[in-house]
Amino acid sequence: MKKTLALGAAMAALLATSGMASAADVFPYVKNNYGITVMNSYDLCWRTGFWTPALAEGIECDGDIANSGKIVLAADTLFDLNSAKVKPEGVKMLNELVARMSGLNVDVVMATGYTDITGPASYNQTLSERRAEAVKSYMVAQGVPADKIQTEGKASLDPVVTCEQTGTKAEYIACLAPNRRAVVEVVGTRAQ
Repeated sequence: MKKTLALGAAMAALLATSGMASAADVFPYVKNNYGITVMNSYDLCWRTGFWTPALAEGIECDGDIANSGKIVLAADTLFDLNSAKVKPEGVKMLNELVARMSGLNVDVVMATGYTDITGPASYNQTLSERRAEAVKSYMVAQGVPADKIQTEGKASLDPVVTCEQTGTKAEYIACLAPNRRAVVEVVGTRAQ
């Protein structure tokens, strides 16, 4: 019994350390014995099966891959309280985003709407979805293909701030304003 227990503990330790070693040895590109990225005769890097756009190593290998940009549109400039109508300040921010997207082969745009914790959960879910759809509608009107934009409402999940209910109700609502937002993430490659 003691031998079985000791053997089991040794195997568990071996598996744990081998798992850590393999996680550390994940390389997106083929490297030579000196740790230098291997390139072919066209100066393209050889990718491994672990390669993803998130692991792209800058200009040397994948300079054509645009950095995934995440834009957070604050509620005080994008939406009024309990509203999914884009405010003029939000329109300006969305125009800047669309302008930055020019020359980009868009793979996907993800618009995610959020609310604060006030109000019923079902109402917040619906409001967050309406906020994401409002962002999508505006971007489509500016020429972004509708089939490239996905929307999602996350209600009061992933809060940016937490606030104590001290002071007046207006102060509490104002404190929660950063949680009432839309996040727009654009993923694509630069046109050659």
